[in-house]
Amino acid sequence: MLSRKSFRPAAFALALGLAGLAPTAQALNIVLTDVGATPMSAAQLGAFQAAANYWSGKLTDNATVYVNIAFSDLGPNILGSTGSNWDTINYSTLRSRLATDAKSATDALAVASMPTGSAVSFWATQGDLTTRFDNDGSTNNKLLGINTANLKALGVDPGTNAGNPDARIEFANAFASDFAFTRVNGGVPANKIDFITVAEHEIGHALGFVSGVDDIDFCVSNAAQCGLSGAANQFESDWWYYPLDMFRYSAAGKRDLTLGGSPYFSVDGGLTSIQPFSTGEEHGNGWQASHFGPNVLTLMRPFVGNGQSYDASPSDLMAFDAIGWDLATAVPEPSQYALLIGGLVAVGLARRRKRD
Repeated sequence: MLSRKSFRPAAFALALGLAGLAPTAQALNIVLTDVGATPMSAAQLGAFQAAANYWSGKLTDNATVYVNIAFSDLGPNILGSTGSNWDTINYSTLRSRLATDAKSATDALAVASMPTGSAVSFWATQGDLTTRFDNDGSTNNKLLGINTANLKALGVDPGTNAGNPDARIEFANAFASDFAFTRVNGGVPANKIDFITVAEHEIGHALGFVSGVDDIDFCVSNAAQCGLSGAANQFESDWWYYPLDMFRYSAAGKRDLTLGGSPYFSVDGGLTSIQPFSTGEEHGNGWQASHFGPNVLTLMRPFVGNGQSYDASPSDLMAFDAIGWDLATAVPEPSQYALLIGGLVAVGLARRRKRD
């Protein structure tokens, strides 16, 4: 339990630029510990604390989440990377915990969309890149991975602490001078990357915005590195997916954990498409599946552009609500959400036409 099972942690990419406040009195407490070889500056620590305070103001769970933070050498065009402590949970236990924790309309729909019993069925990519409806009740249907921070939202104490944290978030020291660590009038300079936005995004991964589709994506082409045989059925005898994957659909009634395609976040069994998901870095749309799609401005999309400064959208918050976190302020009910999204898109198109 030292890191995510993921062979590559969720990363926030740089795509459009380079080719604080006191903690609020909320139940969620995020404890940050700087473990970098070079200590962060006061401005950097303040920006990270502002991001942690943002989530503390949005989520009301009585939980303390421990996060180690650092500036490190990361890959090309990667702003931040999150590795999370994880555990496993039986599918039936997850559903039961979510039902017990349910407080919102989103929660009620999300639980109702999850079948009762010990196993969950879904469409999945096989080791030979074919797809099939996986309903055979194997280990991958009965057992899920779950970030320890997400377990805390469900009332489970995984025993983490400052010495054994829930996550480690690293930022690219190569881009340290390109970050803006304070927001002026709610924004940042056009030639800077908003550190608070990136930190909020990475904390989101630590809190549970992850997908096992990324692990499948990598291991299909790297079976030996993943300790697998390369056979079509190589994913059956272990766990691969996470709570958020239970709300990944491509049509009404079609829970879709395949690579590629057009999956979207839904809490009502696929009837309502709330937000598209990304579909895989190697065998999908080029972006890690542990993100929303790249074409709509959400906190959990896979990139941030220079001069952009924003927090979580209603779609982001609804996703965290569905996997067990409790929101301080309710978002629109899912039945109204499609209309809201339609309205926002229409407004966005009107503004674009006017700007053109």
